[in-house]
Amino acid sequence: MTDEHDHEAHDHPAHDHSGHGHVHAAPDTLGPKLLVGVFINLGIFVLQVVGGLFANSLGLLSDAAHNLSDVVALLMSYGANRAGKLPPTPEHTFAYRRVEIVVAFFNSAALIAVAAWVAYEGVMRLIHPVEVGGAMVMLIAGIGMLANTAAAWLLKGEDDLNARSAFLHLAADALTSLGVVVAGFLVWAFHFNAADALVSIALSIWMAKEAWGIVKSSMHILFEGTPEGMDFWDVSEAIESVEGVRGVHALHVWAISSKEFALSAHVEVDDERLSDLTQIVRSIKEMLAERFSIGHPTLEIETAEGGCAGGVCAVAVQDGGKE
Repeated sequence: MTDEHDHEAHDHPAHDHSGHGHVHAAPDTLGPKLLVGVFINLGIFVLQVVGGLFANSLGLLSDAAHNLSDVVALLMSYGANRAGKLPPTPEHTFAYRRVEIVVAFFNSAALIAVAAWVAYEGVMRLIHPVEVGGAMVMLIAGIGMLANTAAAWLLKGEDDLNARSAFLHLAADALTSLGVVVAGFLVWAFHFNAADALVSIALSIWMAKEAWGIVKSSMHILFEGTPEGMDFWDVSEAIESVEGVRGVHALHVWAISSKEFALSAHVEVDDERLSDLTQIVRSIKEMLAERFSIGHPTLEIETAEGGCAGGVCAVAVQDGGKE
């Protein structure tokens, strides 16, 4: 049986799987960006609550509620970002990288709840119309749009699920504020008070749709699904194509976080010398890192003529006639 960790790991405890092709990001800038977003949204929230009450605008008040949810979401994202940097322990050997996924799930689920509330209030406003102060709505929503656009721009290019959920919150706020500006103009120019509610409903639908995508992605990771964009059978065939490999079974591929993938498999080989087996294992690991960005492989070696090591194997996966 060959374990995922190189023997050098015993001599270098700080080594972080770089020998397996896993590349960690450059020095982190996400944390400070998230804190900037927190302060921006706190300021917008206070401004929109005051303006929404004076202008009697559901659009501004719903946008304020959304911004308050952003403050909580960004603080949670910041906490997840910090937790993800904690070192592994004997109790948490993969450290706390899954915190990022849990936070992304709750942030996006909260955004769906906010969207549902905004849609409900919008329908109530259509049933019971009220006068809206269009000029004030345009001014305050415009300030919110510019501020949230700037905060979202800071997170542009960050590709982990946690950052994506934070970016979605800020981008949704910027678009919501834009919609409120448009509604304010329609109210101001044409006295079309229903525009405030109609725009709120339309934007709530968009928010829910975008958030649902992140909810699905985070749930997929939490349920140990094969990483999105990675084909299970491609991984299996790639391992079998390595010279010296006769077959592979009990294959599992899953995500530790949105950017770290792990694999375990039983690899069948001919009865070889230990030095030859070591080369086969190294070739498989290098291939997995290069082709699939899998940095945590655990490979159990078995002879093709023998039974499954230990006499116990996982049930074969079936899909479209493949086993």
